[in-house]
Amino acid sequence: MQKVLETLIHLQKIDKQLQHLEAERGDLPQKVEELKSQVNDAKKDVNNKIEKKESLTSEKASLDNDVVLLSEQLKKYKVQLYQVKTNKEYDAITLEIETNEKSKEEKEFRSLELEESAGRLGEEIKEDQTQLEALEASFEENKKELEQKLEKTQEQQGELEVKRSAITQELKRPILAAYDRIRVARGGAAVSQLVNGACDECSSRVPPQKA
Repeated sequence: MQKVLETLIHLQKIDKQLQHLEAERGDLPQKVEELKSQVNDAKKDVNNKIEKKESLTSEKASLDNDVVLLSEQLKKYKVQLYQVKTNKEYDAITLEIETNEKSKEEKEFRSLELEESAGRLGEEIKEDQTQLEALEASFEENKKELEQKLEKTQEQQGELEVKRSAITQELKRPILAAYDRIRVARGGAAVSQLVNGACDECSSRVPPQKA
């Protein structure tokens, strides 16, 4: 039993070192992942708005082209209006003029709406791109800091994990399972040595009969 306790004490020392290395990284890994997600979402949002703006601009260009064609057609109808010889022809051309003018007005109005919408989107895109740049800068900064910390601790962590693996081979499965369960439940401390009548982990005094 004494050998098992000594092995567990040794194992806990290694686990505490691993815990310390993890604490050095802090919440950086989580923060980096959150920033990465935010950057991806922001990029997607900007791209969607750019696509929408392009669609509005394309629709406006098509309408503007229609307006030009209608204007040319109206000029021809107005010229023909002075060349008609019967009331029937006059009425027919007049109807075409009215229809074209109405269509032209509707397309011009829709074109203005599209121009305003595209303009608002353009302003939003500029603001979003500024925010995206700030997010990307923050992401790169935190990513670099995390990489530096990982580089600094990775070798040490690897050595400790090799030692831990070797030590756990010396323990029976039920004992190791109990140790891991208690360690997780108690914030990293599963066993403790008694030093000068006190717990080495929490410094609480232990009565002699319990000791």
